[in-house]
Amino acid sequence: MRPYHIKLLMSGFLSLLFYLGMTYLSKEFNWGEGYSRRPILEYLLLYWGLFVIYSFSVYWTLKASDDTRSLIVIFVLGLAFRAILIPSQQIQEDDVYRYLWDGKTFGNQINPYKFSPDQVTYFKQFMIREPSKFKSTYDEQSIRNLERLATLKWENETSLVFMERINHPSLPTIYPPMAQYVFSLIYQMKPDSIVAMRLGFLAFDLMAAGFILLTLGALAKKKTLVIIYFWSPLIIKETFNSTHLDIIGIGLLCGAIYFLVKSRFLTANIFLAFSVLGKLYPVVLFPFFLREQYRRFGRENFKFAVSTFVFVGTIFICYLPFLDIGFRIFSSLKSFSTYWQSNDSLFAILVWFYRDVAGIAPGGPVGFSYDEPSLWAKGTVAVILVIVWSFLLIKKAPSMEKGETEHPALDCLRHLFIIMALIFLLSPVQNPWYLSWVVPFMCIFPGRAWMLLTGLMGLYYLEFYFDYQDMLQYVHWIPWVEYMPFYVLLVWDSYRRNINRSKYLVKLAP
Repeated sequence: MRPYHIKLLMSGFLSLLFYLGMTYLSKEFNWGEGYSRRPILEYLLLYWGLFVIYSFSVYWTLKASDDTRSLIVIFVLGLAFRAILIPSQQIQEDDVYRYLWDGKTFGNQINPYKFSPDQVTYFKQFMIREPSKFKSTYDEQSIRNLERLATLKWENETSLVFMERINHPSLPTIYPPMAQYVFSLIYQMKPDSIVAMRLGFLAFDLMAAGFILLTLGALAKKKTLVIIYFWSPLIIKETFNSTHLDIIGIGLLCGAIYFLVKSRFLTANIFLAFSVLGKLYPVVLFPFFLREQYRRFGRENFKFAVSTFVFVGTIFICYLPFLDIGFRIFSSLKSFSTYWQSNDSLFAILVWFYRDVAGIAPGGPVGFSYDEPSLWAKGTVAVILVIVWSFLLIKKAPSMEKGETEHPALDCLRHLFIIMALIFLLSPVQNPWYLSWVVPFMCIFPGRAWMLLTGLMGLYYLEFYFDYQDMLQYVHWIPWVEYMPFYVLLVWDSYRRNINRSKYLVKLAP
């Protein structure tokens, strides 16, 4: 047995102990009670301990040669980490209750975008107190739907408790159609089950890992680099404890990337469309898929038309069952886009600049923003994204400039990585699970700064601790500690990379 195998086994078994500790600790996070006594600091110690072990494991993997035994160890232990967390109680997260309700709603042939949980809870009260307004608000079909949903809410104690825990109950669901299909399927298998939801997510998690493995092989890279994804504490915690749905879109995006690398563009576009239906913002990647198709096969208008038709058609067909309410399907998305701001870094600086330096009065809401400084910040973010997106889209491939030296798809994958990373960094909402979308790209383009950020994102949970302990004066410092080391290391590594590249080019010069 190689020394690398021994190190991998030791770090894996040590991680198992930490995940067991996290599962045990999760019992103290009871919904709606004991906020000030919640062991958030102890959780953070466990998370950062896992991150340190993970970092050493990745470092050893980068130094070691590829072999099948290492892959088996990585996958067996990675599955064990997940198995330990699947029965755990959520730590500071409650989105799963909305998923379960959405699955129940759609599973009973009712449009989940049509009614908010509050409408279900209070519709009888509304009917009794304001009968004329009630009749003008709901038609007969809507009344039957509300009655059915009310019955489902009260069908058992678990259903009632879970429905009452849904966050933002005044809003209908925000989650796209692919998520609704998954939620409904899980509901059909086992209603009101968080464990069933996590097992459903495990299928997409394994899909992601499998496609990452295949992509690494297709790119002639070490397959053991899949450890960057499969042992990531961020992925494991946010998927199998917090139970966030992002893994649905991530798994499908990994499939799209693999088929892109293999030049199977029709299949790649279908997977990308499904990923967009899991979470909307991968839609910005579609033009890069078309560009890559052009680079491989030249200007063939028929193939371009087919790719576009397949991508748009897939999205439209999956939206069809929900379009009976028209654009109301996007009402919660508008609310989210307007009012949500959380754990942000660059966006917060832009808001501060427009409010305190430029002196723009914070009146609002205005457009898709809660006030004018926020609107200006969002406009700036949009301009930056469009400029970078356009530059990367029209940028020539390295093979066109200086000879083909790497897999032809690698340049495109680098651009996809940059776009997804930039969307995260400029977003007004930088929840830890949003960073999960970047982790698969880290397997192809390992980087210290991004690795570090997956560990620093644990500081997000410190805001809850300060809130519960009435120490809110410290909350505004969290993003500085969370993001500043990342940006410093990112700039430093970029500088070092450019210096080394310059030295290499000098050596090549005649």
